[in-house]
Amino acid sequence: MADLMRISRPWLLPTRMVWRAPSPVLCGLYRTTTIPLRQYSTRRPTRNSDSARAKLFNVNQRKDDLINMQANMTILIPETLVAPPLSRYPRQPSKFFDMLWLHIRARAQAFWAVLGMKLSSQPRIFITKPLFKFHKSAAIPAAKALHVRMSEAMAVGDKDSLRHICTPELFTTLASTIDARPRGTRVQWELVKYDQQWRHPRIADWRVGYQPGFDGGVRTLKQVVVTISSVQRVTRYDDTQRGAKVPGSERVRHMTEHLVLQAQVDNVTYEAGPWKIWGTLSESTYEAYKAEVENIRALSLEQTKMP
Repeated sequence: MADLMRISRPWLLPTRMVWRAPSPVLCGLYRTTTIPLRQYSTRRPTRNSDSARAKLFNVNQRKDDLINMQANMTILIPETLVAPPLSRYPRQPSKFFDMLWLHIRARAQAFWAVLGMKLSSQPRIFITKPLFKFHKSAAIPAAKALHVRMSEAMAVGDKDSLRHICTPELFTTLASTIDARPRGTRVQWELVKYDQQWRHPRIADWRVGYQPGFDGGVRTLKQVVVTISSVQRVTRYDDTQRGAKVPGSERVRHMTEHLVLQAQVDNVTYEAGPWKIWGTLSESTYEAYKAEVENIRALSLEQTKMP
């Protein structure tokens, strides 16, 4: 049992700081429509000013969001692999087979970590059924539903929905993007269709891991990466011009996104909470993934030498 649990412990060590973003179509559109923030006015608002109360409410809300983000901060489980197809493996034979070995190794590590979690959740080992269940078959439907909800909420600026379906760090990023949108700008997002249905959606990576909690404890996470290929349409409207469509704002793009979902697992009951969107990942490259594996190995060796 101890050996199985130690297999997943190295995932506590480092983390990759990866950009978390919604659909790149939406993200690119909002970046092009943002305006510089105005300097704060030195004039004090009147005591009965509604705008002053609204600003104070927004400041308090942001403080609450920051505290909530710190208390529930999540990290990407290290060695998460979005493996490229064999056609995009390195051409050099030594690197090709090394990448293939890294892929097999990552899958084996994920399998043993999930198995170790199941064994540790058994009230009586090898006698009773494990309490922990990954529910891998439900990951793809959940990812598709959350992907649509996030994109629609980003389009209409629905922060409440984003707060419920995204991790605190991602929500903070998306809320800032919505706040920077020019007034009077309305965005419509549409999922035209799912593309490459013979191949996608599919699970690119799944695993469990641990991370230090804000209270000094250890939290358990389960994580899945779902690849979704779709055709999306985004259109921008100007409500200051009676809702007229902004010329040239309509964009239709074929997108392949690697959506990361995470759920916290109770350390006692092993019941998992709802899936939440951590963000998106790009396809792993040989050089970057090899460097990450070597860094984790070096950190593990340093820990073994510590008294």
